[in-house]
Amino acid sequence: MRTLKILTILSLGILSSTGLTAQNVSININAINVNQTMEGFGSSLRVFNDPHVIGGTTSDPITAGLVISAAEEDTILNLLYNELGLTRVRPATGEDGPIENPNDNNNPYVTDTSQFDFSWKKMDAHIEFMARVIPRGVNTYFPSTIKLESWMTAANSEEYAEWAFAIIKRWKDRGYELPYYAIMNEPGYARGGIWPGTYLRDCIKLLGPRLDKAGINTKIVIPDDLNANEAYIRAQIIMGDSVARKYVGALAYHLYGGSNSNKTAMMLLGQQYNVPVWMTEYSRPNAFDWGNLIHDVIANYNVSAVDHMWGFFGNQESNGTQYISLNFSGTNYTGYTINKHYYVTGQYSRYVKQGSQRIDATSSNTNVRVTAFKNGADFTVTVINNHSNPQSVDFAINGMNNLATLKAIRTSQTENWAILPDITVANDSFTATLAPNSITTFTTVNPSLGMNNSLSENILPLTIYPNPARDVINIQIPDEASKGKITLLNSNGQHIKEVQFTGTGIQQLNISHLSKGLYWVRLKDDNKTWTAKVLISK
Repeated sequence: MRTLKILTILSLGILSSTGLTAQNVSININAINVNQTMEGFGSSLRVFNDPHVIGGTTSDPITAGLVISAAEEDTILNLLYNELGLTRVRPATGEDGPIENPNDNNNPYVTDTSQFDFSWKKMDAHIEFMARVIPRGVNTYFPSTIKLESWMTAANSEEYAEWAFAIIKRWKDRGYELPYYAIMNEPGYARGGIWPGTYLRDCIKLLGPRLDKAGINTKIVIPDDLNANEAYIRAQIIMGDSVARKYVGALAYHLYGGSNSNKTAMMLLGQQYNVPVWMTEYSRPNAFDWGNLIHDVIANYNVSAVDHMWGFFGNQESNGTQYISLNFSGTNYTGYTINKHYYVTGQYSRYVKQGSQRIDATSSNTNVRVTAFKNGADFTVTVINNHSNPQSVDFAINGMNNLATLKAIRTSQTENWAILPDITVANDSFTATLAPNSITTFTTVNPSLGMNNSLSENILPLTIYPNPARDVINIQIPDEASKGKITLLNSNGQHIKEVQFTGTGIQQLNISHLSKGLYWVRLKDDNKTWTAKVLISK
């Protein structure tokens, strides 16, 4: 089995190999000016044995899917969620046959669940997947159904609301209350119809009260559309309705075309209604093009979360656009390949933790692109050098006190997460040389969050809601835990609060006094430990 190796490099610059002289660039960082709060990095997902993963079709039986052991799956999951630091999963469901066909009955307010098929990759396999990745740090997951039932029309929003409610409740009944639910995958794309914003608005106005009545706190992601142009057409209609918008948790778009002006329009719409904007699906054949897109959507359009198209996929997917390619012969798994996209994304995802705030950063050279973040006392700046020659860069930092030393990590054409010599910060400034065609991260952050991320048999997932939270969190005490201690820790592993518990049920913690950011909750009895991440957003 292949293991992850990190290359150690002894110098910051690659000058001699090119014979070129480094150019002078100035980068100014102002931590006083704060922009969006980051909500993490993730990917779209199919389950391992979905035939699509190795180029199968919807007509393939389950036996045509990938044959891979649980231990081999765990290796892939550890790479994505422990090493790469992904915290988000977007399950791709609903493409491979109907969930409700025919219509369960003629009354959309009375649901006959026996007429719904949630088997395998339609739903239940994705729910089972979450049980494996939540202990690895995932706390944001939102199914985006690829197409609706064939009998649905734009005239029966009540039936869609029933259908969506049945899906969300299925997750809840299986022990996983969805933080979010994407209203539809690409409603502007002609797969099963083009669905107007008025229809989506009406669906949400019907779905939201049903969730309220059932005590389900799931928020709706809208419109999860093909590009920012299509997304803005629909999102402005939905957000313009006071009833619909109170159920909206995020605005989302993909990058298949679309104009920069509409990315700006989506950003402004999110700011108008204080709702985060996500980029939830895209990839590029060239990994450094992908890195530049991460920079663009975060730095220029205030996107709070970035989701790649595939976390893992079969190696027949051209150009390694998935983070990890699964190699296979027939249906038999033969190993994996980590693609350059994985390492490029890691220059952000391993260090820009949930709850980090993007701060102002400017470069004097348009081909040297900079994005900077703070999270309390932690500081991260990621710089892309698009030049084919080295660049000498002078960094000036305003508003970050007591910075003394920064770690430096680089991915280039020939390096993956190369560990460079530490940087000394003096008088709020430092100088570094950027290698040609590279992406470098300077940071105070360790990839680990200060807690043991090992997944031994005694470390189990813990259910917390709402998540993200503002004022209180509800902790579900596991049935097998009779008494013990609940500890709240910050992202550096420091203890913030401890409470004792006795018996099962719900333990409520007041978090209203805490600053925004990523925290850990650890529940421990005499025999076992349960953990979960929680994002506090104000």
